[in-house]
Amino acid sequence: MILSIIIFIVTLLFLVLIHELGHFLMAKKFNIKVEEFGFGIPPKVWGKKVGETLVSINWLPLGGFVRLLGEDQVNKTILENKRSFAAQTVGKRIAVVVAGVTMNLLFAWLLFYIVLGSNGFKAQFPQLLDHNFSGANQSVENIVLIRDVLENSPAEKGGIKQGDRVLAINGEVIKDDQFLINKTKELAGTEISLTLSDPDKKNERTIKVTPRKDPPEGEGAMGVALVPLDIVTLSYDTPLQKIFSAPLHSWNIISYSGKILGSLISQSFQQRDLAPVSQSVAGPVGITNLANAVLTSSEAPLIPYLDFVALLSLNLAVMNLLPIPALDGGRLFFLLIEAITRKRVHAEIERWIHTAGMALLLGLTLLITFSDIKKLFP
Repeated sequence: MILSIIIFIVTLLFLVLIHELGHFLMAKKFNIKVEEFGFGIPPKVWGKKVGETLVSINWLPLGGFVRLLGEDQVNKTILENKRSFAAQTVGKRIAVVVAGVTMNLLFAWLLFYIVLGSNGFKAQFPQLLDHNFSGANQSVENIVLIRDVLENSPAEKGGIKQGDRVLAINGEVIKDDQFLINKTKELAGTEISLTLSDPDKKNERTIKVTPRKDPPEGEGAMGVALVPLDIVTLSYDTPLQKIFSAPLHSWNIISYSGKILGSLISQSFQQRDLAPVSQSVAGPVGITNLANAVLTSSEAPLIPYLDFVALLSLNLAVMNLLPIPALDGGRLFFLLIEAITRKRVHAEIERWIHTAGMALLLGLTLLITFSDIKKLFP
């Protein structure tokens, strides 16, 4: 667990570095003075001047920032300084603001190319009845997953694990969950051979288990809870599909996740209960726990972890584009207003809005963190 935490912290710092490097390089391209390149959120722990830029490490490891000359203040002196952010054209300022998101997106694409290439340019999603995927050939397959393994059950003794996919019983391919249930009842009391794998049909293994003839009330012959799923396999087969597979895969993830989140929010409003949404949201603790699960659930975790990091980088890009004060999307929103109206939003008003947005984000992060900790101790 400790090693997983260290790996994840290094990963998070690298993603922050990539994002802030985008802002830094674009600012340097336009000869804007970068006053500080910070990791984490102040107060400051350590800082060193490198050239004209202060490189700092701050107490709260929840992101990072690049502080530009004239970024949050506009006065005559700042506007006359050709190296200030405020003195640049609105187009250049927009380019600086979106550069961080662009870097995260490009890095996600790079990793997705590696992950998709290692998987034969295929990707899988649980099917949503009303969702359409883009840019790939599609096929649907029904699979059976182990949702839960009961304590002291034949399944636990045989080595069946939560999340295993059941492929075959005594060499006979599993058609659906009812087929598996009927077969284990039929063969109760005799040793059977089960072929299992990861959900994506990797790391196949065969185990021996003896279903019970008379299981305790409420338990099945093997002592497992099953989840039948229809899985959509997307195949990027043609050369053109392969070339654009990473951007297309990113779009499919965003649209698919958006539909699920929309459904959860709608469900929460209908039930007047935030549980559906809160259970699906993770903060630093929850994401660290996911990283540990990815790193420890496979004998060859490199590709699954690269996929996980690509998803994180994609999420950082999408989150930062949302028009939320204090995030890049919030700053972009004010710049677009300026581009349309040809008038700057008052710098003091914008600064206070971003300050309030940062306070709100920190408060929300703390709430999500407490929720993550609570999930660890049900």
